[in-house]
Amino acid sequence: MNLIHKKHYFKKEVFIWLVLLLALVFSIIIVGGLTRLTDSGLSMVNWQPILGTIPPLTKDQWLKIFELYQDSPEYIYINSDISLNEFKYIFWWEWGHRVIARFIGIFFFFPFIYFVFKKYLNRKLIYKLLLALIFGIFQALVGWWMVKSGLTDDPYVSAYRLTFHLMNALIIFSLLLWTCMDYYYLEYNKKIKNFNSYEVFLLFSLILVLITVISGGFMAGTHAGQSFNTYPLMSGKVIPDDYFIKELGILNFFENTIAINFNHRWLATFTFLYTFSFFTYSIVSVKQLASKKLFFLVLFILILQFILGVLTLLSNVNINYASLHQTNSVILIALLIITYHDYKIKKNLLNDQKMS
Repeated sequence: MNLIHKKHYFKKEVFIWLVLLLALVFSIIIVGGLTRLTDSGLSMVNWQPILGTIPPLTKDQWLKIFELYQDSPEYIYINSDISLNEFKYIFWWEWGHRVIARFIGIFFFFPFIYFVFKKYLNRKLIYKLLLALIFGIFQALVGWWMVKSGLTDDPYVSAYRLTFHLMNALIIFSLLLWTCMDYYYLEYNKKIKNFNSYEVFLLFSLILVLITVISGGFMAGTHAGQSFNTYPLMSGKVIPDDYFIKELGILNFFENTIAINFNHRWLATFTFLYTFSFFTYSIVSVKQLASKKLFFLVLFILILQFILGVLTLLSNVNINYASLHQTNSVILIALLIITYHDYKIKKNLLNDQKMS
């Protein structure tokens, strides 16, 4: 199948910009995870979208920033013995996370204005990018809203807000990834009314992975991964004691660390078994619209993700395993989206060939 796009629609500089933008969003998700894993997220107690870009440059400035941190609940209840040098370590993680976010905003806005002015973007692409911009602005607000939850009385950020922040980041990443592929294959982005059963099963795999990642957000936000460091059993049992606390009601599944840990590990196990079975079947049975290399790559990343998840549990959330686990989850989501888009494009092409 020849999937070469129409050259007069396609602008190489626009595509490169979209890919680099996607790479930046991917990088900030990873840096954000490391900021959480290093317990650095509450080191900057002010937002300051503009002035906050300039880090402390003198010893007096460092001492002033450190004094502000010393009034925070995290310092009072957890880090009261932290030194200035140790504070600098967590400060740089959070500062880097925020600066990358601001750089993404600049990298998006000015090329976008330029390409619109040059009439390189069609109306559909402009609408998609404006939607990504809205989610991006919302992400910045949600990020500070998340940080604020740990600057009052509780020295920990809200698991709900942290997970919401992660979800919104994944939406932005997925939207940009789909936009990149749509732009590259402009000629074949035609809507086909029929939605076959294979697509349903493929999308179900993606939905399962997304739900599993979201449940992982609650694992991270409540530190539930450090409560049981065995797999598959928890304290020698399949279903551990105190899995359900009646007083919490429905919130038990979001606030009880035992339930959060149990649900994440078994949801991940079910997702692994379903996705592994589906893509194994696809390799054997799906012929005309198949991309075998993509199928094998999905299986490899899926297996790696499951192994990293178990290692993260067994190691009491070792930062290396945990970061790789999060990074790999985003790669898995990306591959599933790419696989679905690839199937859609090939189906469109096959449909054109039948009609011609």
